[in-house]
Amino acid sequence: MKMVKIEKWFMNRQQHAEYVINRAEKLLQFITVEEKQKFLEVGCGNGAVCKHLAEKYHLIVTGVDIDPEQVQFAKENTKNLPDIRFLATDAIKLPFQNSDFDIVLSFGVTHHISNWLDALGEIKRVLKPEGYFIYYDLIYTEPIARFGRSFKHSYGITTKRDLDSFIRKNNFTTVHASSKKSLLWHHHDAVYQSN
Repeated sequence: MKMVKIEKWFMNRQQHAEYVINRAEKLLQFITVEEKQKFLEVGCGNGAVCKHLAEKYHLIVTGVDIDPEQVQFAKENTKNLPDIRFLATDAIKLPFQNSDFDIVLSFGVTHHISNWLDALGEIKRVLKPEGYFIYYDLIYTEPIARFGRSFKHSYGITTKRDLDSFIRKNNFTTVHASSKKSLLWHHHDAVYQSN
């Protein structure tokens, strides 16, 4: 689901870019990042994280987003960087081969996707064996999830149990996981390794 104008304004601010870059850096501490590894960001928005990682780590970076305007913005801000590309595509139909990426990152995206399990399945498909999946998103409490699922909506409603079940069934190992709790949902971040 594409963001509305107010969401784009918020997400495209410099303060938000700095926030997600800092969060990505904290989670990258749990893995070994090597030059020329293939990196994919699902839901790259304006490409701030992709740009930072391409410049700092010299990765071969791909960013995908469903919103062509965000993809165009990302392309314009990175046109002088080698080994970086952006594509407008749906997270549930990634146009990549199996086992194509060493690292896949998804920040704040799955709650925008009603069939978020399909998107995670695609992430698993394109991730190399022993590759890393870096994740951050909202995880809803069970009562809020039950309430939210009673309505027709286009948002993904993920619970900790749902996410843990996916991770277990798809043979990921949890390298790191933490949640910051609030009344209605948790902010959950994690690093998983594909087996």
